[in-house]
Amino acid sequence: MRNLDKKVRKLILPFAVPAKDRYIPFTKDMEMAAIFYLAERDRKKGEGRVLKKPEEKLAFIAETCYPIWLIPWKGRTLIFDGLEFTNQSISYDVLPDVKAFDSDLQASSRSREAYCAALSQNASYFQKFSGKEEKTIEGLIRNPAFMQDLMNYLQDAEDIGKVATTKAILSPTLDASEVSASIDKLSDLRDKIEEEIKNLSKSMRSLSKGTREQVKALQTEMKKTMKEFDKRIKKVKPKVREKITKIKEKRDEEVTRISKKYDRKLCTLHQNRVRIERTLERLSNDRERYEADIKGSRENKDEAGEFQITEKLDKIKKKIPSLNKEIKNIDRKIENVEDAKKIEVSRARTKPDDRIEEAMKALRDIEAAKEARVRLEHQELADLGERTSSIIKQIDVMIKTKEVSLNETNSMGALERRRKNALVYLPVYFVCYETEVGKRYVVYPPSYVGSMGIKTKLKGVFGAGKMKSFLQSRSQAIADLLDQLVYLTQENPVFEKEITEAGIKANILRTTESQVGIKRGVTELRDNGWISENEVQVLSQHL
Repeated sequence: MRNLDKKVRKLILPFAVPAKDRYIPFTKDMEMAAIFYLAERDRKKGEGRVLKKPEEKLAFIAETCYPIWLIPWKGRTLIFDGLEFTNQSISYDVLPDVKAFDSDLQASSRSREAYCAALSQNASYFQKFSGKEEKTIEGLIRNPAFMQDLMNYLQDAEDIGKVATTKAILSPTLDASEVSASIDKLSDLRDKIEEEIKNLSKSMRSLSKGTREQVKALQTEMKKTMKEFDKRIKKVKPKVREKITKIKEKRDEEVTRISKKYDRKLCTLHQNRVRIERTLERLSNDRERYEADIKGSRENKDEAGEFQITEKLDKIKKKIPSLNKEIKNIDRKIENVEDAKKIEVSRARTKPDDRIEEAMKALRDIEAAKEARVRLEHQELADLGERTSSIIKQIDVMIKTKEVSLNETNSMGALERRRKNALVYLPVYFVCYETEVGKRYVVYPPSYVGSMGIKTKLKGVFGAGKMKSFLQSRSQAIADLLDQLVYLTQENPVFEKEITEAGIKANILRTTESQVGIKRGVTELRDNGWISENEVQVLSQHL
């Protein structure tokens, strides 16, 4: 834990500074007079006819100093609420157990099957965070508007010195040790996020390396498998070829035998056909000759000769149709024999296919086993890549989310770089009104002092309207924080006692010297046209 006590520079900010358009001098007396004016304006005068409310009395008006810690951190400036009214809750994503994941993969890396099973089981391990945690950094202010306005305001800061003797300095309820504890808590959170990013990146690299090793081993195994199968195929192929050659030789012998058998039948049939064709040719020649002879016998009126030749011609005419019919029968038989030859040859050629397939079975079985093994190993290779890629993408998303958280943590505080720790006091006029029934509190936040422009003059003779232009709240964000003083005083009796005692002691109405200063300020406000003569008289009666 860092020790702030000996390193803290104490600074105080002015309540009011001239606006950019104001060139007329402005005094502390005018400031106190303006606040006194506003306090009197806002004091309840006991109006009401039926239910008259009690008139309030001004218990005190004190320039009160609200403590703000400024702590250098990682090149920026952290801002802490010294009264601890502001507490910053930081939402934090809880990682899955990265070491458990790494250990599981490491233990499973001895075999590829176990490694693949581990990847499958952890497929969604980094899909989402394990949950969310809230870390509260006590007092830390992260309001960007407040930080920016405060950094601009710090240009007017000065060492507290003796100025503090006239002001109600509020002691920080968030002391130096608690600020140190808050910074340590924030630093621990930042370091944890950094460590988680490193662990996730390391896990990603380890997963990638583990898968590369498994892929390399698998590829080596695939080469070995290919060689083994190729060796077996090379060994079996010659035997298969030899068997197939013998089978084909036997088939060719059978085809030759069948062809010769049918060729002999065809040869006989063709011989018979040729013989009959020659007989037909001879008979045709005889018929022509007999017809010529008959014609000659008729011319010679040789009836006996004509009768003998006609008998021979009739015999020839009877034989020719019979022979033509016989030729047709032979042609049909030839066709049938040729068809039978084709069928039997086809059967002879087809029948060995079964024996060839049987001879090829051993080779085909090896080739099928090789292809199945290659497919399986390629699928395993693809699964390794896909599962690893999926998990790596999940881890990468978590790393990016954590980097956003780290950037958010690193960007906490204001961008301004400081060398020393500082306790800065924000001034606010704290007013206490009293009645018989209780107290009421009002605060007036730090302001810019305006100039008497045309718009201000046109607001008429009502001083309140002009006074709003005279004291212009310099920052809504700072005013919102200082408004919490009222709530804190009303809700915390211990704090109420402290601020009341400090307020009474620093009451600007308590001493003659300060009252004289207020009177001078009232006169200056009148002379500058901010309040009327009548208002001067009313204010003087209450001093």
